Amino acid sequence: MLLLLAIRNLFRNTRRTLITVAAIAFGLGLVHTTITLQTGQYADMVRIGVSSLAGHVVVQAKGYQEEQDSDLVVTKESEVVDRLRATFPDAVVAPRLMLGGLLTSARGSVGVLLGGIDPQAEATVQDLDDKLKSGAWLSGDDDRGILVGVELAESLDVEVGDKVVYLGQHGEQTEMTSRLFRVAGIFRTGGAELDGFAAFAPISAVQEVFGTPDVANQVTLHLANPDDADAATEKVRAMFSDRADLEVLHWKEAISDIWGLIQVDKVAGDVELGILWIIVSMGVLNTVLMSALERTREFGVMLSLGMKPGRLAALILLEGATLGVIGSMLGVVVGLGLSWPLVEYGLDYSGFFGSDTFEAAGMALSSVVHGRIDPVRMASYTLVAIAFTTLAAVYPAWHVSRLRPVEAMHHV
Repeated sequence: MLLLLAIRNLFRNTRRTLITVAAIAFGLGLVHTTITLQTGQYADMVRIGVSSLAGHVVVQAKGYQEEQDSDLVVTKESEVVDRLRATFPDAVVAPRLMLGGLLTSARGSVGVLLGGIDPQAEATVQDLDDKLKSGAWLSGDDDRGILVGVELAESLDVEVGDKVVYLGQHGEQTEMTSRLFRVAGIFRTGGAELDGFAAFAPISAVQEVFGTPDVANQVTLHLANPDDADAATEKVRAMFSDRADLEVLHWKEAISDIWGLIQVDKVAGDVELGILWIIVSMGVLNTVLMSALERTREFGVMLSLGMKPGRLAALILLEGATLGVIGSMLGVVVGLGLSWPLVEYGLDYSGFFGSDTFEAAGMALSSVVHGRIDPVRMASYTLVAIAFTTLAAVYPAWHVSRLRPVEAMHHV
């Protein structure tokens, strides 16, 4: 009965109520759209970070996460790879060996990070093979092939087919080691560090440069379903509990900088969206308070006829909650309507960045950001919207509960 009375009271001034409902719906719609865009960008960052910098589960030498020292290696790398492949037949296992040294050509030299990779595995888990500007992807049969970034190729003044020499001192070697490579392909990711200072070669060739066979800095496990990462991490930790020289990391630990950046950005976004809701709540407060003040004489009559102040306050709170529910339901519809093009087609920032990629957290991300619906955050913000609009009615409810019948009936 109170609900029907609350709805009737709200639509006594239909224009004011519709304006308030529209403000709630539009505000919540913008919130949902922002969350959709954020979630899509976060998903891209995690996907690229997991595929290129880590894995859903990472097996590496103890201490490598903190020191990033190429001399800290996983020994018997092939055994670790075989055990992971046997335990997770549907996953991709990718060993990686990263060395810092000097890459020289007949016309120049540049300091590089030389990555030893399994070409077949890496082509499956990341899209570096799709970013080749010229040449071809690495072949497991060619241990002389090397991929270089486009800016690195320009610095060395080399093209596909040209020879380059890698120089470095690693492991237990006491002298510089050199190895001849031939440029198999040139890639462009859009990331300054990758394009300017990174090169990739088959891991067997890089192990030869390192001076020790069957080693890797990391053995990464890439799962078909990322949601299985927690269970897989515990399983791998149990699997290698007999190897004190190894540590097993969940992807959130392996790329903790990226994960931390996402969490900070999410909190900052929540604060901004919270400020938006405070502004919207002021509009709800104005609507409910004006409605209550206009009915002061009516409330005086109701109180004189025996209605308890508590029930009168509950009526005002219910009016605020009703505004919140109606506005929030419409806000969900507006949010989904605005989010659908972002999910389906994406938002193109290429005109803003001047290229088809932009760099964030050291990674090259596509300038076309596709949104992703996050049902949990959408539901939580919808509930927050209802809560804020209900709280906005607390002061009018308190004001009405303190009315005295005689004074209220004489109110003009």
